[in-house]
Amino acid sequence: MTLRCLLAVTGLMALTACASTSPKAAVQDTSALIKSRSGHDITWFGDESDDAAQKQVSTLLRSDLDLANAIRISLLANRHLQSLYEELGIAQADLVQAGLLKNPRFDATYDFPLDHGYAYQFGFVTDLLQLITMGSRKEIARAALEGAKYRIAGEVLHHIYEVKSAYFALQAAQQTSAMRQIVSDAAHAAAELAKRQHEAQTISDLDLANEETLYASTLTELRRAQSDVVVARERLTRLMGVSGSDADWVATAKLDEIPPEQPNVDDIESTAIAARYDLLAARKDVQVVSYGLSLAKKTRWTGVVDVGIDFHREPEGVRLIGPSMSVELPIFDQGQATIARIEAQLRRAKSRERALTTDIRSEVRELVARLSAVRALVEDYRQTLVPLRTKVVALSQQRYNAMLAGAFELLIAKQNEVNTYREFIDVVRDYWTRRAELEWKAGGALKADVSPTPKNEPPKTEPPKTDDIAPPGEHHHEHHAP
Repeated sequence: MTLRCLLAVTGLMALTACASTSPKAAVQDTSALIKSRSGHDITWFGDESDDAAQKQVSTLLRSDLDLANAIRISLLANRHLQSLYEELGIAQADLVQAGLLKNPRFDATYDFPLDHGYAYQFGFVTDLLQLITMGSRKEIARAALEGAKYRIAGEVLHHIYEVKSAYFALQAAQQTSAMRQIVSDAAHAAAELAKRQHEAQTISDLDLANEETLYASTLTELRRAQSDVVVARERLTRLMGVSGSDADWVATAKLDEIPPEQPNVDDIESTAIAARYDLLAARKDVQVVSYGLSLAKKTRWTGVVDVGIDFHREPEGVRLIGPSMSVELPIFDQGQATIARIEAQLRRAKSRERALTTDIRSEVRELVARLSAVRALVEDYRQTLVPLRTKVVALSQQRYNAMLAGAFELLIAKQNEVNTYREFIDVVRDYWTRRAELEWKAGGALKADVSPTPKNEPPKTEPPKTDDIAPPGEHHHEHHAP
C-alpha cells in the first residue's frame, strides 16, 4: 500500500511537470485587452527572430509617417516594450511553479558491523504540505498573472499616449518651423530691398536698421524652431525604437483640425474607475495578498510536514519497510511575524488601490476641464485672434504705404501676428495632446457627442480652418510698396 501511495505521488508530480511555461497565451490575452481599448495588437518575439517585424517596420517607414503607423511601429520595434512583456513569462513561470511539488528527498545510510551483522537504511521523503496547499498557491499565482496582464496592458496604453503626444509635438514643431521659414524669407527679402533703397537714399538709417533687426530676429526664431523639430523628432524616434536607416523617416507636417463635435464625457469618472487597467491591476494585487494571508494563517501551525517511505535492514538480518513522517513543531515560530508582514502588505495594497481610485477621479475631472478650456482657446484663436492680427497688419500696411505710420509700427504689428499664429499652433497641439491623455486616463477612446442644431435657430457658420489662415509673412513683401 505504501508503495502504491509513493507511485501515486510520483505520478502526480509527473503530471504537474507537464504544465507549459510558455507565456504565449498570456501575451494573447494581454494583446486582446490592449486592442479593445486602442485598436492595436502587440507582438512578443520571445526567442524568435524579429527579422519579419523589422522588414514590416522598414516598409511602413517608406511612406510619410502618420500617427497610426507611428503607433504600429513602436509596438513592433520598441525594445522597452519587449522587456515589459517578459513579466508575463515570469508570472507564467510562477504559476507553473505553484503547481509543482518539491522534488522528493532520498536518504540512505550504511552501518559497518563492529560486533555482528550490518545494517542499512534508505527512504524517499516529500513535503506533504506542498501537496495540500497546491490549490491555494496556484490561486495566488493565477491572480498574480491576471494582475500582470492588466498592469502591462496599462503600460502599453500609456506608451501609446506617449507616442501620440510626441507625434503631435513634432507636427506642431514642423508647422511652426515652416511658418518661421516663410517669415524669415520675407524678412530677408525686405532687408535686401531696404539696403538698395537706403543706397538710393529713399529710406532713413533708422528704417534700414529696423529691417535688418527684424530679419536677424526672424532668423534666430527660425533656428530655435528648427532645433525644436530635431528634439521632437528624436523623441518620437526613441519611442518607436527605430535606428539606422529606419530613422530617416518623414512625418506629415500639419496638425489635424479639431473635430466640430465635443467628446462625450458623461459618466467618464465611473467609466475610468471600471476600465482603467492600472486600477484593475491594483485590485488584483489586493487579491493576491489576501490569498497569501489566508494561506499563511491556515499553515501557521503545521510548518513542514515530510512524508515518505522507509526501508531498512537490522543487524540481525530483519528487513523492514513502512511509511515515515517528519513534522516541524511550531514551538518558537508560529508564523506570527510572517502573518504580521502580510497583513501590513495587505493594508498597503488596499491603501494604494484607494489612493489610485481617488487620483483617477481627480485626473479625469481635471483633464475634462482642461480639454474644454483648450478647445475654447482654439476657437478663440481661429475665429477671433488670428483674423484680427491679420487685419491689423493689413491696415498697418495701408497706413505705412500712405505715410501715415512709421516702419516700427508696422514691424510691431507683424511680430504680433507671427506670435499669435505660433500660439494658435500650440493650442491646437495642446488640444490633441489633452484629448489623447484623457483617453488614456479614462481607459478608452472618447465617443463624439453630437448636439443637433435646434430648428428655430439658424445653423452656425463654419469657422475658418487652420489651412485657410495664411501664415504670417506672405504679405511682408508689401512693406516697401510705393
